[in-house]
Amino acid sequence: MPELLIIAAIVIYFLAGLVKGTLGLGFPTAAIAMYSLFVDARSAVAYVVIPMCVTNIWQVYRCGHVREVFERYWRLILAMMLAIAIMSVISAQLPIKLLTAILAFGITLFAVLGLWKSAPLLPEKYDKAAQLMAGWFSGIMGGLAGVWAPLLITYLYSRRVNPAEFVQAVGVFLLLGSLVLLFGLVHTGVINTSNAPFSAFLVLPALLGFSIGEQLRAGLDRKTFEKYVLVFFLIIGLNLFRRAMFAM
Repeated sequence: MPELLIIAAIVIYFLAGLVKGTLGLGFPTAAIAMYSLFVDARSAVAYVVIPMCVTNIWQVYRCGHVREVFERYWRLILAMMLAIAIMSVISAQLPIKLLTAILAFGITLFAVLGLWKSAPLLPEKYDKAAQLMAGWFSGIMGGLAGVWAPLLITYLYSRRVNPAEFVQAVGVFLLLGSLVLLFGLVHTGVINTSNAPFSAFLVLPALLGFSIGEQLRAGLDRKTFEKYVLVFFLIIGLNLFRRAMFAM
C-alpha cells in the first residue's frame, strides 16, 4: 500500500474515533466517507468493519444495559441483522460506481436527517411496525454500503428516547450489525488476508480517537460540534454523488 494511503488511513480513523467518542455514533460514516476519497467504495467499507466492531464492543461495554435494549427493540434488531446478512452478500456482486452512489445516498441521508432532527412523534401503537421498517431498510443500507445509522437515529428521535438510552441502543444496534457485516464480507471475500491485517491495525488510531472523544464529550459544546460534523458529512456525500455520476 502506498505510504500516502497508510498515513491518510491513520489520520482518518483517529478522526472517526474522535467523532464516535464525542457523539456516541458516526464512526463508520466518518471513516468510510473520508477514506472513500482515496480508495474505491468497496475497499473503504472493507477496511472499516474490524475497527467498527471493536469500537462498538467498547461502547456497549461502557454503556451496558444490553438486556434492556434487546427486550425493547428485538424486532428492529432481528430485521436489521437479516437485511445486513442478505445485502452484504449481494454487495460483492455490484459495480463500484453503483456502490459509490449508494454510499453517497447513505452519507447524505445521515447528514440531512441529523441536521433536521425534527422527526415527528411516533405513537406507541405504531412502534412494532416502525421497528420492523427501520430495521429492514437500515439493514439494506448497511449491507450494501456499510452505513446504517440514519434510519435508526430517525426512529429513536421519533420515540423521544432520553440521551442515555439513545447511546445504549445505538451501541447495541451498531455492534450487532457490524458483526453480521463482518461475517458477510468475509464470506464473500471482500475482507480477506490482503486487507484484514491493515484493517485490524486501524483499530489502534480508532480507539485512541475514541478515548480522547470520550474525554472531550463533557467539556465540549456537543451541539455545535455535531452540527459541523454533519455539514462535513453532507459535503462529502454530495461529492461522492458527483464521483458516482461522473463514473457513469
